[in-house]
Amino acid sequence: MKTSACFARWSQVLAAVLFIAAVPASAAPKKATLGVFLATSLSDGQERFQYAEALAQKMEASLGRPVAARSFGRYEDFAKAVGEGLIDFAVVDAWAAVQLGAKAQPVAYAPRAGETQQRWAIISTQKGSVKDLAGKRMALVKGAGPADPKFVSHVVLGGDLDAQRHFKLVPVPNVESAVKMLEAKGAEAALVPVAHVPREVRVLFRSGKVPGAVLVDLKGGADALSQSLSSVGAVAPFDGFTAIPGREFEDFRRLVTQGPPKRQPVFADAAELRVEPPVLVRSELLGPALPPFAEDLALSSEQPDD
Repeated sequence: MKTSACFARWSQVLAAVLFIAAVPASAAPKKATLGVFLATSLSDGQERFQYAEALAQKMEASLGRPVAARSFGRYEDFAKAVGEGLIDFAVVDAWAAVQLGAKAQPVAYAPRAGETQQRWAIISTQKGSVKDLAGKRMALVKGAGPADPKFVSHVVLGGDLDAQRHFKLVPVPNVESAVKMLEAKGAEAALVPVAHVPREVRVLFRSGKVPGAVLVDLKGGADALSQSLSSVGAVAPFDGFTAIPGREFEDFRRLVTQGPPKRQPVFADAAELRVEPPVLVRSELLGPALPPFAEDLALSSEQPDD
């Protein structure tokens, strides 16, 4: 009896194992991977890692599928993972989303303290202006190489200055590296978001408002991702995701890649010349106007002695 009971029990276990093995792989929810590259929006590597882990947990509950988090400290590592198809969606700095090109479809902003945009600053430990930095080294966070000067020239400087010609651009991995290079005199200036400007340095220039962090889809699931965001909520240090107004991000993408539109020349209004009507009809009011050499034309009283 013992032998038959033990055999029956093992038969049940074997049947359960075979049943599990026979279940199609599609029945189990597919695992997704969240990427986080916020080298300029967040200045601390540990903070970026913690944000990635916390957001992955919230998105897992919202999407109803396992979500793994991957935090990247360098753009080249992040871009490589995207190119290899290892990332499903990501929260990235807006300028980095633009540099990914058509691979990244913007879904929503990740606002911070209620703001979806931020200003950038050119900082230095020296007195002077941006013009005084001609030929000087400026540290900035590295992206896709040739696209970096376009962001500085077209967006930060508004098309008024060619960054690649004016500065010697020094690429660094993140904001904290840019500030440290400035402090160590490895560069005469640095480009960082205004929120990360140290107190002891001088701000030589502030840009207009630029989009900050943005959630992008990388695998064609933007609609499902967008529908799940309402239940994600805030994940420190960011607020809950918010929709991108109209074509705002596309306008930003065009500004980075193509630059601002050419400015129209400004024409000053000419002063009106008013002439009183009586002067036009009564010429005697104008008075005599003799040439300065009129005296030389007068006849001499002395007659020639013939």
